[in-house]
Amino acid sequence: MMYPKIPSAQTIILYCIKIGIKHIVISPGSRNAPLAIGFASNEKFKCYSVIDERSAGFFALGIAQQTKLPALLLCTSGSALLNYSPSIAEAFYSEIPLIVISADRPVYKINIGDGQTIDQINVFGKNILSSDSLMQDLNHQTQAISKSNQQKLIKLPVNKKSIDKLQSDVQVYNEKLLEKSFYNCIELNKPIHINIPLEEPLYNFVENPTISLSKKNRPSSPVSKSSDNFNPNIFKKHSKIIVLIGCCSPNYLTTKTINKIKSNSNIVVLKETTSNIEDDSFFGNIDKIIAPIELLKNSTEVFKSIRPTLLITIGGMIVSKKVKSFLRDFSPQLHLHVGLGKANDTYYVGVKHILKNPNLFFQKAKFIKNSDFNYYNSWKKISNQRIAPHKLFLKNAPFSDLIVFSIISSSIPLAFQVQVANSSPIRYLQLFKIHSSNAIYCNRGTSGIDGSTSTAVGAAAVSSGPTLLITGDISFFYDINGLWNSYIKSSFRIIIINNGGGGIFRILPGHKDNKIFSKFIENNHSLNAKYLAKLYGFNYQKKSSKSGITKALKTFFKNSLKPKILEISTPSEISSKTLKNYFKYLSKN
Repeated sequence: MMYPKIPSAQTIILYCIKIGIKHIVISPGSRNAPLAIGFASNEKFKCYSVIDERSAGFFALGIAQQTKLPALLLCTSGSALLNYSPSIAEAFYSEIPLIVISADRPVYKINIGDGQTIDQINVFGKNILSSDSLMQDLNHQTQAISKSNQQKLIKLPVNKKSIDKLQSDVQVYNEKLLEKSFYNCIELNKPIHINIPLEEPLYNFVENPTISLSKKNRPSSPVSKSSDNFNPNIFKKHSKIIVLIGCCSPNYLTTKTINKIKSNSNIVVLKETTSNIEDDSFFGNIDKIIAPIELLKNSTEVFKSIRPTLLITIGGMIVSKKVKSFLRDFSPQLHLHVGLGKANDTYYVGVKHILKNPNLFFQKAKFIKNSDFNYYNSWKKISNQRIAPHKLFLKNAPFSDLIVFSIISSSIPLAFQVQVANSSPIRYLQLFKIHSSNAIYCNRGTSGIDGSTSTAVGAAAVSSGPTLLITGDISFFYDINGLWNSYIKSSFRIIIINNGGGGIFRILPGHKDNKIFSKFIENNHSLNAKYLAKLYGFNYQKKSSKSGITKALKTFFKNSLKPKILEISTPSEISSKTLKNYFKYLSKN
């Protein structure tokens, strides 16, 4: 093992060992060499080399998503750090813990024309929990520091006694900062940034640590892990309750909790594909239920009849724009968000945050008994009306994105976890039932198309089972560098739905069928992934028909020596018309 002689760099490594950080994602550089070599030579860490920092950020996010523990990102100085921004914002809003360590020039070399330097503090703005810088070590290259007329770290002339005292203060400061920042990251599930100024030389190492960390108790949690700021009798005041479940990890709700919720006829549970919670009494495919109501002449009357008086939200971000619109236009009297994560006032009525594990919350909840009104049945009736028309429409619909997703959703082997890109893929997938054994993940914090492939590859790297990425063409081509690493398993699978551009914009309001819209909004193209697959060592096949896809999927998930890409070509214009006709058909039947 090799430990950097630079005290602050060694301190970071020792702190990571202390709190159990294991996964280190390193992008190459020189300024970060003391840490890169220190981490990579230590058997306590699992290190990954990912060249593109933007991809590396999402790769680490995928790791943290799966392990539920912080992954550490390490980069060199300058613009390298800026490339982490999209993944840091995603981690911040998805509440995924990441630790960003950026190597830096000494402060006296910033803004004087030195190479590869920018102001690295607070580069992530408000999209990160904290951004701080360690103090520069003063017993490393003291003479080099003294040469600068810009430095304010030490007073001249210097002597060993004064430097030792100053270095002792630096060490105390740095340890306190790391202790606070690392534990906040763990407790709050948010990304943090630590900047470390390093003076050359950078490549001196020792076999054993020369620093002993001070023994401190773990800092107190920055948030209360339990709260009784709710009245368990509140359920008795409401006969129309919706529990809306957003992004969650598998098994977030216990069987006991699910059974208690569904035992009450005044509670309706609406769940998203990304909720990873399954029960036959819960209503998935939310858009399939709500979107057709919008097309009815008496839509206002129907929405008023199913309007809740109490809304309880659980988990993270919501994909469905339909349910957001419904709950904003037909507001509940009260909105509670239950959980330790952030409570968002998504539905414009004010939100009361219950800082309690949802399982404990529902365990203490007291429900109405023998209510005369069965709220559940009113939703069940509407849901049942969608079943037959849904099947009949798919039977007769032309080949399109809708048909492709209907085939894919029923063909995924139970062993696979599924990573889904944003835009069209996650919205289409919401219309179909996915088996509960298939955990579904999507970067819904910022809902961007960037990084979907990198996240999936990172998640797959630490997952025991195989991974499937379902992505659109724009998402895939945007994140090509997600395949530029050596950690892609032979069991990794990618399905690309290529409709020649941003097909979702044909579905959204405001679409105009003209050259300007096609070029600057949809970004029409004629690219395919054939040569990229060859470049990155994937088996590849392309299909453009229902029979072709069905045949391909029979062997696509089988074991192979290489990962695989299945690219499915679909007609954009027909796909958008088919989806609109689908909702119209459901509304009339």
